[in-house]
Amino acid sequence: MFRKRARHHLPDEIRRGFAISAGLVDEAQRALIAAVPTSRNPGVPLDEALEAFFMALRTLDDSMAGWRDDGLAHEWTKCSDGIREARAHAEALQRNDAELTFEQLNASVGDVLYPLEAFADAERDLRRR
Repeated sequence: MFRKRARHHLPDEIRRGFAISAGLVDEAQRALIAAVPTSRNPGVPLDEALEAFFMALRTLDDSMAGWRDDGLAHEWTKCSDGIREARAHAEALQRNDAELTFEQLNASVGDVLYPLEAFADAERDLRRR
């Protein structure tokens, strides 16, 4: 017979630490998405949005220690790698001097934010514990 794997109980402070980091991911995403114009809003200048994004990532980096736990080593590492990758994509976007069309800007913002999806995956994993 197959046995269910024992669940690793996570302390409340680890869950709270993750919730703080996840909230900071949302803040970083909103900061960068603000550069994308809408029908009612021209969007903030990309340089401003990127600076706000980098600031949010620095705060996010600082919060990561709050949910580091041996039982979440895989999830924590994926999220940490996601931050690093998002920062690298944002730095490349910042170095790009070309004027971006709406579609190019939208795609570039998506490329920057995609690695942060690791937090959504981690959240799903944490709910199962």
